Amino acid sequence: MDGVIVVEPMGNMPVIKDLIVDMDAVHWQKIRSVTPWLINREPVPEREYLVAREAMVDVTQSMACIQCGACVSDCLAMEVDPEFVGPAALAKAYRFVGDPRDDEPFERLRHLAENPDGMYSCTHCFKCVDACPKGVNPMGQIMRLRRIAGDDYKIEDRNNGYRHEQAFVKNIRANGLLHEADLLPDSYGGKFHPRAIPELLASLPVVIRGLLRRKITPAKALLHPHKAPKPLQAIFDQIESEPKRYELNLYVSGDDKDNETAGAVTEGAKR
Repeated sequence: MDGVIVVEPMGNMPVIKDLIVDMDAVHWQKIRSVTPWLINREPVPEREYLVAREAMVDVTQSMACIQCGACVSDCLAMEVDPEFVGPAALAKAYRFVGDPRDDEPFERLRHLAENPDGMYSCTHCFKCVDACPKGVNPMGQIMRLRRIAGDDYKIEDRNNGYRHEQAFVKNIRANGLLHEADLLPDSYGGKFHPRAIPELLASLPVVIRGLLRRKITPAKALLHPHKAPKPLQAIFDQIESEPKRYELNLYVSGDDKDNETAGAVTEGAKR
């Protein structure tokens, strides 16, 4: 019927009645799983911690979360894997991993990396980014967790998330375009690495179906039809030569000049 608006309950959560869902069974349970509180660095100061402004700006975006559950409701990865810890919990985890006052960032990251339903289960679908009413960008926080775990702490997890990302970068740098035949074995150390052999054997049924349906050809699988252009390789060289990784927080706008102007106005008002 024209003019009828169909309202559905939030997704990925059990329905209690009508539009009422059990957020405790999914949303809050997953939030609790990431230890959503600060673990103090020792020794604890007598008065307060002195934290650099830049450090707090870094976690401002994740602090804006109002726990509405909209990102959890729209998460496609949770539809496929209900055990996935989810975007809200991972954004909350970054709020403490990025806080210099926290004493256990490595332990937090290792837990999220080793968890088979942790941060590497995100599929980058952007649904949580679109759903968030506060601009928290949960997917961005998940990617930052991955970068810190892999680049800063070199956590090689049992889920192979770290090695897979390294193989992806190596693949694009060499070919310019993704050469999928190399991605799987490189994620496990190379075609002849002991870790890769069981994975390659397990993928044989998929490869055979692809060959029969002409989705894959032996030439494309074995040869490298592309080579990355020099400008692309130069971009990789430039980024990797940077002494510090640049993290852009899109939630915060303005600069120190704005703060100086505001401070001058405040001082004038005091006088």
